Order: sequence, then C-alpha cells, then structure tokens
Amino acid sequence: MDKEFNIFGVKIKKSNISIFIKVCSKMGLIILILGSIFLLNHSVLLSPDDYNYTYVQGSNMTQKVDSIQNCIQTGKFFYNNWTGRVLPHVLIGIFRNMPPIVYEIANTLVFLTFIIFITKVLNKKSTFLGILSVFGYLSFSMMFGEKFAWISGSFNYLWSCTTLVIFIYLVYNYFTDEKNLNILYKMFLILFSFIAGFMHENVAFVGGAFLVCLFLFNIKKFFKFENKKKITLILIFIMFCLGAFATIFAPGNTNRVEDVNSTFSWLFLKNYIDNKAVLIAVIISIITVFILNNLENIKTEKVNFFKFSNIKNHNTEIVKEEFLYFILPAIIATIPMAYIGYFPPRAFLAYETMFMIVFSKNVCFIAKYFEKYEKSLAIISILLTLFVFGKFSPSTLRTNKLYYSI
Repeated sequence: MDKEFNIFGVKIKKSNISIFIKVCSKMGLIILILGSIFLLNHSVLLSPDDYNYTYVQGSNMTQKVDSIQNCIQTGKFFYNNWTGRVLPHVLIGIFRNMPPIVYEIANTLVFLTFIIFITKVLNKKSTFLGILSVFGYLSFSMMFGEKFAWISGSFNYLWSCTTLVIFIYLVYNYFTDEKNLNILYKMFLILFSFIAGFMHENVAFVGGAFLVCLFLFNIKKFFKFENKKKITLILIFIMFCLGAFATIFAPGNTNRVEDVNSTFSWLFLKNYIDNKAVLIAVIISIITVFILNNLENIKTEKVNFFKFSNIKNHNTEIVKEEFLYFILPAIIATIPMAYIGYFPPRAFLAYETMFMIVFSKNVCFIAKYFEKYEKSLAIISILLTLFVFGKFSPSTLRTNKLYYSI
C-alpha cells in the first residue's frame, strides 16, 4: 500500500515524493554539469590551433573565415592538403568569428547532449546514475581539456562524437524497434548518415564497424523486415559509407599518411593502457551484469562456466548485445590505427563512446537490480557525485595534467 504523508496539511503519497526527489536530483546533476563545463569553456585559453583556424587556410593568416566563400575556400584547402575533417574545421572558423559566449554556450549544450544520448542508446531514457556514470567516466579519461574545452579539440572530437552517438542511437533503435518511421524522418536519417560518416575518420571507423556488426549478427532478422525498412537501412549504410570514404581517403589524409610510418605497430594499444582505470571499470560492470543476470540460475543449479553449452541457455542477452554491437565494433575500429601510426589520446574518444554506452547501461541495470535498497543507493549516489565533482573541481582543472597538456 502506498503510504501517505501529511505535509503542511497536504496529503502526499510516498511514490509521488520519490518521483519528485528523483526529478530534482537529475535536474540538479544536469545543472552542475552545465555550470562546470561552461566555466571550463569560459576560462580556458586559446590553443595555437584555435588561433590558426580562425583564418582562411592558404591565405598566410591574412583573411579571417568571415563569409560563406571563405568557409568553402578553407574547406577545400583542408580537404586537399591536410585532413578530410572539413565540417569541424569550417565550424571552428565560423565560431571563432562570433562572440566567445556563443561558443561557450553551444559547446556546453553539445557536451550535455553527448552524455544524454550515450545514456539513451541502450536505456531508452537518461537517468541520474546513467548521466553520473558517463560524466564520471569522462572526468577520469585522458586529455579532458583538449577534447571538451579547446575550440579546435571540441569541434574535432566532442562535436563529431556527439554526431556519432546520435547516429548510433537513431539507427540502433530503428533497427531493433518494430515501429515504422514516417518518410520525412527516414529522409533525415539517410542524410544524417552521410554527415556522420563525413565528420571525422575515427567516427567513420567506429560507425562503420558498428553498422557491419549490427547487420552481420542480425542478418536473418534483416531479411524478415518489410521491403521499405530494408531499403531505408541499405540507404543508411550506403550513405554512411560514402561519407566515411570521402573523409578517410581525402587527398589531405593521403598526404599526411605518407609522412608517417604506415607499418603495423603495437603502439596503438597505448590508449587502452593509459585509460586502463576506466576500461577496467567497464569490464567489471559487464562481469557484474552477467552474474546478476544468472544469479538465480547459479543458485539453483551447478553451472560449469568452462562449458559454453551450459551457459548459453541462461539469460545472457544483455552482455551479448553489449559485446557484439558496441565492444566488438570499437575493437575492430582500432585496427586501422595500428597501421596509420598516429593515434593521439584525443582521437580515442570515438572508441570510448562505445564503452560508455555499455558502462551506462550496466550501471543502470545494477542499480535497478538493487532498487529495493533505496536508501543505500541514495547514499552511494551522493558519495559518487561528490567524488566525481571533487575530481572535476576548478582547482583540479587548473593543476591536473589530465585536463591540460599545453
């Protein structure tokens, strides 16, 4: 029976109080994140790239990117001489010619969008612990400032990876859901697929590996779809691939690859090693979810974990889904970087995005499993919030080399 409390003469049910507290907690966390990122964006100094990209490339730093014609000229120069990341670099020039507050607000909102969509891919909705887990993961990851505060870093990594996670959210849920989409939504999704593939080469690698795994491991399901859905999914795949090929094989990228060692090297694993703390947290969360999923079966019968035939009948769908569609694509997408020979920690964000999708899902699953211990979960949530924001405090930002590597 739902208890009732008399507060100032008004009878309120316990369930309503719980909902109110949860909403306030989530809004409070969002406000804290927005405030933190805005202050970071507002206080950080320009990097050399932030200054250089203000000007039309090839103009000897004499002409600012202050018109559509200059944007096109800059895009062409980058594409033919330096990189296939045309969209991020054009955006850098545009925002650098606006008042700084415009970028600071826009980047703060994109950061929050990035976190929320990560939590929504597998959870379908964003929750307090989902948002906190992703923000906590990011706070302890490498080169926070270069990925989320610098103007050039934000557009190249945060904005491109936000495009990636929105693309994954839309495509994954369209593929797995039974509901159909209207024609305008389908057209948007098809066009957006090209933009996602064209944003950044690492986004192209990760998004491409995701699409291949999604189609490959659901091939029977795909052939059972109605023809309209099949055609839409095929067009999404083709458009993403066109965008990916356009950015990966840009003349500028070809020129840069020729200047670096293109033979296989194990140095690409350095990002995994340097980020081992947060990646270990992901692995622990996966193991925990598997155990909780099979806890009742483990209690009631003897399970030999060395014989797959004894495991496969148990409820392993969540872990299977996480591994096949998110962990495996991230690993596959790392392989090209072993040959390219240039894999800075900033570029690892596209791969981390896939790990964070899994981590967020697992944290929410574990919390839901223990939801009968509401008081304990509330205390843990408060402690984790203090811990994460203690790490992310302004004093830490000024002194900790994890955030700045200027």
